[in-house]
Amino acid sequence: MHRVLSPLVPVFFLLCCLAGVPVPAEAQGESKKTTVYGMFRQSPQGGIELTSPQEPGVVYIPFDRGSVMAAVVGIKVRVTGVVRDIVERQGLSYRVLSVADITPLTAEYGATTIERNTAVGLPGTDTAEVHRYHNQTCFLFARYAVVETLAGYSGGHTLRVLAHTAADSPDAVCEMAQGTPLFEIPNSGEFTFAGVSGDTLLVQNGPARDIHGLMAVNLAAQKQTLDATVAPGESVAKGRLSYAEKRPETGRQPACPGKTPVRPMALDMKTGKSVVVGKDACWP
Repeated sequence: MHRVLSPLVPVFFLLCCLAGVPVPAEAQGESKKTTVYGMFRQSPQGGIELTSPQEPGVVYIPFDRGSVMAAVVGIKVRVTGVVRDIVERQGLSYRVLSVADITPLTAEYGATTIERNTAVGLPGTDTAEVHRYHNQTCFLFARYAVVETLAGYSGGHTLRVLAHTAADSPDAVCEMAQGTPLFEIPNSGEFTFAGVSGDTLLVQNGPARDIHGLMAVNLAAQKQTLDATVAPGESVAKGRLSYAEKRPETGRQPACPGKTPVRPMALDMKTGKSVVVGKDACWP
């Protein structure tokens, strides 16, 4: 690999001259450290620029103690640094960024892989953009992100849910938990993410192939709407969660000798109300 970016003064001066941007006479003061998720590219004038989809009107002019390596040009990166100068020109904000760290975000560097429009959770739940890391998986939905992080010391995992907006970088949401914390299950039990449908989070507790727990949480209202013990086979369709709830033992003659009595139920995920939708049955 070789250098493609020289130190601050010559590069920024050259870029400003060629682009018609006036060179600032004095620094406008340092800002706090910032993190940019974007891509290095070569400008028409031959310099190196850093742009981010979340900041369409901003161009970062990076420099650091050494160099920006050719291997990180043209791929997604996470860059941290301090903005030293800002120049407004022709509707763009040119920001001189003192680079402290550059992290590639592509599969060949082992950082992450991304799968789009992926079915996750119970049948009928929303598809997600799935970011996979060596120690966590992030399920990114239109308004929410669900992050499962492995706990190396126990083999368990933590389930964390965040609200985010279109202005938030998906990488920042998944990597740095940028967003509004809504819900968390710590490293305990056998909780498994079972999908998101609209504003409803679904979580299973226990092996899904056996009688297990099922929880539903309305993330917008911050309210749990279901906590039931169910048989396998839950699904979502048209805003309703269908499930077979285990019936309690009555102490009388068992209705299902050697089996588990269940009752077909449906949860209206908008109202949070469950209703019976069929006759009792036996499982399996």
